Amino acid sequence: METKKIKTEKTETEKTEMQNRARQNENKRKIIFDCDNTMGIPGCDMDDGLCLLYLLGREDIELLAVSASFGNNRTKVVYENTRTMLRERNREDIPLWLGGLKPEDWDSESSRNLVKLAREYPHEIDLIVTGSLTNIAGAFVLDPEFFSLIKGMYFMGGITAPLIFEKKEMKELNFSVDYKASTLVLQNGENLHIITGNASLAVMTSYSDFKERLENSSLGQYILKKESDWFAYNDREYGIKGFYNWDMTTVLYYFYPELFFRKKKKILITEENLKRGYLEESLKTGCSEEKDLGRELYFGEIREKEEVKRKMLEAFA
Repeated sequence: METKKIKTEKTETEKTEMQNRARQNENKRKIIFDCDNTMGIPGCDMDDGLCLLYLLGREDIELLAVSASFGNNRTKVVYENTRTMLRERNREDIPLWLGGLKPEDWDSESSRNLVKLAREYPHEIDLIVTGSLTNIAGAFVLDPEFFSLIKGMYFMGGITAPLIFEKKEMKELNFSVDYKASTLVLQNGENLHIITGNASLAVMTSYSDFKERLENSSLGQYILKKESDWFAYNDREYGIKGFYNWDMTTVLYYFYPELFFRKKKKILITEENLKRGYLEESLKTGCSEEKDLGRELYFGEIREKEEVKRKMLEAFA
């Protein structure tokens, strides 16, 4: 009898804690972060990891889950790397999902859970997507009503002109790596916001700025330890004397829209263009084919460069 009583009391306590958490999160923005986080892996981008750390530090949101995609590396590598980071930051309470393993891999843990949560929280969830669009397209394939249930989608991806640097051209990755998924999402999604690679070039961070702002905090030291070679890699490969924080620009656009211009453009969505990640603006000639293919999408462009740069670093200082 005593053992049964203790078990019941524990269950009631757990229920109370769940109710308290639900009340605390009731008015918070709900976010799912779909990314190809390779922070700390040699020769791979660090900015998805910065986004993850930034989101973990925001007390005004409910981060419902992190979804692993491919792009910077294979999905399983991204998954394990992200799981390690969540453990190191004592945030294993955040669900982590394994996404599609290759282009057009629609039926994955990520896509199924995206549908599940969209049904559970209709019109409440914003998606921030900084890798391939495979998981998002997969959710749509599994449930054709998925996009109508999502509040908004924010992407880092696409180019409007070639990214030419001192040593070589940087190829677009996020929209091109699974161009059929990108086509599905951009043709059918609702309330789509995009930060292109070109838009991100407005703000560059030097290593000296990065190190100076971060070295005096424990979180900053954590980041610097993982990314000691990233700036040197950018210089070796592209001749970039610093780095462009592509993904964090997208996150800041989401939280601080006043620092950006928001422009609505009609884009011709074709698989041929998206094989290169190219977003071609409609010429609006009025021909029926263009009317069918053109989609109105929102594009963010940095308005306040110094303030965006400051906010990129202050959360980690």
